[in-house]
Parts: sequence; structure tokens; C-alpha cells
Amino acid sequence: MLSLNGWVMDERSYAARLAASLLAIPLTIQTDRRAEIFGPTLGDGEGLYCVGLYEILRHFSRLPTVESLWPEADSRQAFEWALEALESFSQARRQALAATMPEEAETDAVTLIIRALEDRLSAAYLAGQEWLSGASIGFIDITVFPVAGLARDLGIGMDLYPAIRRFVRKVRQLPGFVTMPGIAACH
Repeated sequence: MLSLNGWVMDERSYAARLAASLLAIPLTIQTDRRAEIFGPTLGDGEGLYCVGLYEILRHFSRLPTVESLWPEADSRQAFEWALEALESFSQARRQALAATMPEEAETDAVTLIIRALEDRLSAAYLAGQEWLSGASIGFIDITVFPVAGLARDLGIGMDLYPAIRRFVRKVRQLPGFVTMPGIAACH
């Protein structure tokens, strides 16, 4: 059985858990605080070892029970953007949650990520696509969900982002959805 080594408060670990749950991939979950800095790892005890969200999702996409969710050539740039956005958001959130003195968590970089996500979700919706990945949910959507779902942790009001609110509601309604601390019950 696959074993995910992650930390419950890490966004990247959560994205891996969410992907496994939505795809009905059985996992054992081990707490590893190092994931806070280095990201999650996946192993099977028989030589498989994936480091980071990209490699974990790539491994999931190769499993025989999983339909193809890996972004094709035309979506690869969007997937790379999603991975970079999650990493930047994760760093900002870690810094804000670990601060001993109050500090402004909604930085210009985080605001740009949230606005870009809103724009991408709106464009997909106007193009008749249900998801950033196309007609069905894919790894692009799973990768950016922690950004959308945890934006309130950084004090970002969702009133100005209706596409993000719609996206969060849709993901939460999927069979197999799992939550993590900080994901609001409603948007």
C-alpha cells in the first residue's frame, strides 16, 4: 500500500491527500513535520519513492485504476502555473502562521496569485469548461484548490472573487472530498 508522508497543515500534503481521496487511491498517512518545508513524499516500501507534489501526482496518473488526469501538452503551462502558485502561497501561509508578531499576510504576491486564479477560473467558465482542466476535474484543479480554500487564512476576503467561491463549492461537493484545518465550511 502507498504511504504518504506529510504534515496536516501543509497545503502540498493536503493536495496529495485530496487527489488520492478523489481518485479512491488507498493511502496510509504518516505525519512528517519535514513536509512543512520540503513537501510531501510518497513511498510503497518496495523501492517507490516520490518527492514533492509533482512527482506524487505523476505517479497517481500512472496507476491503472486512474483515468488520465495528467495535463496534456496544451495544459502543461497551466499546471506549471498551478504548482508555482501553490508553492508561493504555501510559503506565505507558513510565514504568516509562524509569525510571533502580527504581520500583513496578504502580500502583493499572494494577491496576484488570487487574482490570477480568479481570472483563470472565470475564463474557463466563460469558455464553457467546468474546470481549469477541462470538462472534468484534473490535477490542475486539485493543485490550486488549497490556494482557493485557504485564502481566508491570509485574511483575503472572498467577496471580490465569485469564481473562486464557485470553484470551492464545486470541489467540496465531489465524492471523496476531504478537508484540512483552515478550509472554510462555506464560501
